[in-house]
Amino acid sequence: MTEISVVMPVRNGGDSFRRTLVSLESQDLRDGSWEAIIVDDGSSQPVEHEFARELSAEFPKKILRLEGKGNRPRARNIGLEASSGSAILMMDADLEFDEDLVYAHLLHHRRKTADVIMGARVDAWQDTASRFHKWADSRAMGGRPAGPFPWRYCITGNLSLQKALLESIGGSDENIVTYGGEDTELGYRFMRAGATFHWDPDIRVNHLNTITLERYVRRMFEYGKGNLRYLLEKHPGMGNLLGNQWALPLFARPRGTLTIVMRLVTRITLQPWLYRLVLRWMNRFGMPGFLFTYLSVGGCILGLQDRDFAQCTGLYA
Repeated sequence: MTEISVVMPVRNGGDSFRRTLVSLESQDLRDGSWEAIIVDDGSSQPVEHEFARELSAEFPKKILRLEGKGNRPRARNIGLEASSGSAILMMDADLEFDEDLVYAHLLHHRRKTADVIMGARVDAWQDTASRFHKWADSRAMGGRPAGPFPWRYCITGNLSLQKALLESIGGSDENIVTYGGEDTELGYRFMRAGATFHWDPDIRVNHLNTITLERYVRRMFEYGKGNLRYLLEKHPGMGNLLGNQWALPLFARPRGTLTIVMRLVTRITLQPWLYRLVLRWMNRFGMPGFLFTYLSVGGCILGLQDRDFAQCTGLYA
């Protein structure tokens, strides 16, 4: 039986996916068995045609094709169904990594370190990395030593778990088709199922998608406006996810003293003119770093409040 299956959806992957395929080809499992399940999620040109040369490499793989506008959770579920590994490594198609990455995940599952194993996904891997990319790497588990991590920090670009666990919770939520929340929602259901979580910063992948601050802010508005609302309706027990309770009316429940203070602070600091000013400043200077957090959480709250994106940011479609 295959020990571990890499499940990887891809849609119009380009040169980043070519580099990912080179990394997959280089994997050395030593005494282990593995496979790659590559799910073409409606690419304009079928993956098997566009990447025929790279896919001719000798590594164990299955290639599946889905038609349509793209639904990454559905592609992951199709890959899960087609997999034969007892463990699943959930990866993205814009990563570069060393030859021992899959084996490092496999060793954790052999040792039963935890039910869910997460490695680091590094944005600031180039010498020319911006302050924004360095801040992105400092969030959540960034810089912390190996050990347990909270469910809300789940990121599936470099995350493995037992296939039985993923099947038991019903796989990925196929209603989450736009940016934001897919990984967090999975983490919440893992936690509800009693899963344990382990962070290993030595298992690293380089994220080849060098997102800009402006694009990131657009995504956070999109997340707040769409998927965050959906998650809070589906899972009322998620709590104060990305500051959602600070967007409620001042004296709405829950209304502890700190919560009321934060709601008041939110109303004062998330004025459109101030948000625009901070975005321009950070785009130009990138410091102090805590203002990236302001733009991130603030963008999500403004989206949740259904505020006008152009008015708040000075950016247009």
